[in-house]
Amino acid sequence: MNDELYTELLQTSWRRKLSAEEEAQLRAWLAAHPEGQADWEEEALLTQQLERLPKAPLASNFTAQVMQKLDLELAREDREPRGWNMPQWWRRIVPRLAPALLLAVLAATGVVQYQKYQHTQMVDSVRRLTPVASVLQPEVMQDFDAIQQLRYVPSVSDEELLAALQ
Repeated sequence: MNDELYTELLQTSWRRKLSAEEEAQLRAWLAAHPEGQADWEEEALLTQQLERLPKAPLASNFTAQVMQKLDLELAREDREPRGWNMPQWWRRIVPRLAPALLLAVLAATGVVQYQKYQHTQMVDSVRRLTPVASVLQPEVMQDFDAIQQLRYVPSVSDEELLAALQ
């Protein structure tokens, strides 16, 4: 037997009289734990005294009083300023912002991808230009911006431009 059994028997004795089996368990526990005997007797005496007290009568309008207290408590809660209630805020605002957030994420992804594409095109252009730049005279490089603008004309290749400049 353990202390949990003693606690369970003690709480049972508060609600009702112990059965014969429970009494036997209690006697066995008290025999194994003699230091608990005084505590048990004190609890039993207190329980008997409490049982002798008259039952407190309930008011005839007990339910009405409880409901009135509940209404007052609810009204007080409504009057008090509420703090930041994240779950309610979250549930209310997310459905409204979700499409806009999705659009913003897609737009940001598109911008980043476009920048990567431009960077890749620039690196590719520099790779193609590097062997040609070593052959060209410095005067040609002065007009590099104009040549760079010509690269967007789809019908003219770099080799044709080089041939035209020589």
